[in-house]
Amino acid sequence: MPDEIAANEAMRLKRLVFYAEDQQRIDAALQGFLRKAGATSVAVVDTEGHLVARQGIKAKGDPASLAALVAGAFAGLRQVARLVGEADFRTMSHAGQDQAIHMTLIGPRTLQVAVFPASVKAGMVAMFSGELAQQLAAVLADAEKRSQDAPPQLDQGFSQAAKSQLDDLFGNL
Repeated sequence: MPDEIAANEAMRLKRLVFYAEDQQRIDAALQGFLRKAGATSVAVVDTEGHLVARQGIKAKGDPASLAALVAGAFAGLRQVARLVGEADFRTMSHAGQDQAIHMTLIGPRTLQVAVFPASVKAGMVAMFSGELAQQLAAVLADAEKRSQDAPPQLDQGFSQAAKSQLDDLFGNL
């Protein structure tokens, strides 16, 4: 367990930074998934429960709450997987009378969550979720490589410019 805690802490410290181009690629992939799979909404969530991106019809509840609950469900599922001798379970699906949900683990830190009508075939959603997972994994890999190559840094004049803007806004405090 201590090794697992150390790995989780290391992942928290190694945050991914998404640029506008990354967000555009993610949004395009999510929109394509919605068209092909017949889902009503799809989201990308990190395993800590933060909403990264979302497309489609807004769910009845708060998207941030959904993200946190999905991450919690996957954390529990990860423990179940270990109890039965697996490192992880990659997917999880639930179906209600009218709505269904399909979740896919993408790498060690990201989840994709699709909500779709129960009338849509779950196998079709699962198949297109696999395609989406590959597209998203490519974007995440690019972001991770970029953050390893050169962590984002602020321009040297940023501090002075920010101070000037704050002074203009609030007066010279």
